[in-house]
Amino acid sequence: MKRIAAIALMTLFVGMSGLSAKVIATVNGYEITQKEADAFVKRVTRGRANYSMLKKKDRKRVIQELAKQKLVTRTAAKELSRKEKLAIWTDFYIRKHYKEFQKKAQKELTVPEKYMADAELWIRKNAVKIPVTDEELKAEYNKRKKLFKDPKTGKIVPFEKVKPLIAAELKKIKFVQQLMKNAKIDYNPKPKTAKTSKK
Repeated sequence: MKRIAAIALMTLFVGMSGLSAKVIATVNGYEITQKEADAFVKRVTRGRANYSMLKKKDRKRVIQELAKQKLVTRTAAKELSRKEKLAIWTDFYIRKHYKEFQKKAQKELTVPEKYMADAELWIRKNAVKIPVTDEELKAEYNKRKKLFKDPKTGKIVPFEKVKPLIAAELKKIKFVQQLMKNAKIDYNPKPKTAKTSKK
């Protein structure tokens, strides 16, 4: 009797797992399962509903949303290089653990390192506003062409592919140059006295 009950219970679980893995739609050949739909609905409704509880039109909207996510994620996984993926994952991991890293950095970084980290962030933030022309970017590209060599093929990477990288760097350079234009450098400063020294 116990064995029959155990088999019945096992059959019930197998049936349930089969139901949750049931394919309810596909997008460009990629399967969307009921398990994915349930998880999505539970997240959106904060556990108050699942896919089966929805009306037909709402189910269609859920499938459309999951189809969009599935298509974007699967296509990106195919088309991005390993190097690009590593850069994205690293950035995502850093953003996810930002507070933890921040606390660690506050304890471990030296004062000059903290200043440099702040400076880099501040420059990046302000450099975005600096205008650069295509002519400037192409000139910079031609000047530093050897740096843009693909390690796999040994060929120079086309301008359009590295244009955003060059633009970001050139904007930072121009921003610092503008900053230095207004800077007052005293090459023969007078020795500080108790009265003239800044607090």
